Amino acid sequence: MAGAYNIVMESRKELVDKIVAMMKQGQVITPDSWDRQALRPYNPLSGVQYKGGNRMRLMEAVITHEYTDPRWGTFRQFKEKGYYPKKGEHGILCEKWIFEKEVKKKDNTGKEIKVVEELRKPIVSYFKVFNGEQIQDFPKFEPRQMEAGELSGVIEELMAVSECPIKEYAQERAFYRPSEDRIYLPLRSYFIDEASFAKILLHEMGHSTGHPSRLNREFGLEFGSPTYAKEELCAELGALFTEIDLGISLDGEHYQSHSNYLASWIGALENDYNELFRACAEAEKISGRIVGNYIRILNKEITGFKEEISERKELAIKPDAAVASRPYVRKGR
Repeated sequence: MAGAYNIVMESRKELVDKIVAMMKQGQVITPDSWDRQALRPYNPLSGVQYKGGNRMRLMEAVITHEYTDPRWGTFRQFKEKGYYPKKGEHGILCEKWIFEKEVKKKDNTGKEIKVVEELRKPIVSYFKVFNGEQIQDFPKFEPRQMEAGELSGVIEELMAVSECPIKEYAQERAFYRPSEDRIYLPLRSYFIDEASFAKILLHEMGHSTGHPSRLNREFGLEFGSPTYAKEELCAELGALFTEIDLGISLDGEHYQSHSNYLASWIGALENDYNELFRACAEAEKISGRIVGNYIRILNKEITGFKEEISERKELAIKPDAAVASRPYVRKGR
């Protein structure tokens, strides 16, 4: 029987193969198939937001199954509230890596203390989650819609919290120049709408987080080089994650724009399927830094992920054994 590491690696390969195939068809993100907030997967039962590669896994599941509910949870978590998957439903595999452990040691005085040590070899495990739409009689998801005109304010606030200067000029290119630590954008009036401007703004802000004084990523100087491709993947995924995390509402056309851009870097994914997961991890750091500055500097609040899910009063009927088999679950999920 395959171990956890092999199962996770095979799952990664299957996911990347799916995404590359969708990219080649121009259908990474298609319009009008699901609600935008469903791309921000979280667990209402534990308050956890799924990030990195697991976020991408669940985004792909949303696209494939056209879910409009962003909420996910393990079989055990739903069961504790009296809810069960509908007959025939199956969970989506997510992965968990453990890089450190808590051990007991004695200090200089001989007193026993607990310290955290880094593992020589990380421990990999996995668990499975179900979408809220797969759960029988689970409370319906009620999305929050961004109010008209709200995006203008968000754009101004984002520019205000940028860690480097942002300049708008009458020129046709948008780029971040590391040597100057400055973002250059075309005039806002050049864009077809505010959402398009927001997407480009966040992409370039994503690049700026790679400065040595911040997240310190390597920038590829030659267009099309492996390093250049990796940075572009990170910045574009970071922009997409940030838009989702801030609740910026983008229609199908703008999502397709993200897809078209990501599709231009298919080679990086085909050469190494782990590259997608590394890019997702960096994208989470990018989004976390931008959103963190947004919250900290402007004293803003981002909607939390912990919900009050009431327990079912009646006894739920258990599904058949194939669906009810308990997946591997780690504490804290």
